[in-house]
Amino acid sequence: MNFLKRLRFYGFGFGLGLLIVFAMFGTRSCVTPNEQKMQELVFQNFVLSEKASCKLKCLMKNEQLLKIELRHFEVNYDVSEVHKSPCGEYYIQPKKEFENKYNYKLIIYDCDTISKINDISITSTNSCNCK
Repeated sequence: MNFLKRLRFYGFGFGLGLLIVFAMFGTRSCVTPNEQKMQELVFQNFVLSEKASCKLKCLMKNEQLLKIELRHFEVNYDVSEVHKSPCGEYYIQPKKEFENKYNYKLIIYDCDTISKINDISITSTNSCNCK
């Protein structure tokens, strides 16, 4: 068996091995539980209270922009009450590298397929007269 035949034989086996590995594992990815929970909360239907809607307007944002920006946020499990009845309570804050970009924090209540936001905590000196 010359070198080219061995190389072809090796390439065929290597390619077959790649196909088997892809079939077994597919497009799985490594996602932390925090990122997974944030994706779950963002993809659910949002329900904003009047106070949260008002504060969102003070921040000059809308619901779609909020969903996009939540990619840069994380759940603070130290202060969250995930087993609270009837809806789990998740404190959402910007990731460390985005703290200076986003000047708000919020609490999302996870009720089955609905993410409820009752209030948004604005951390800057922005005066917003929402009640």
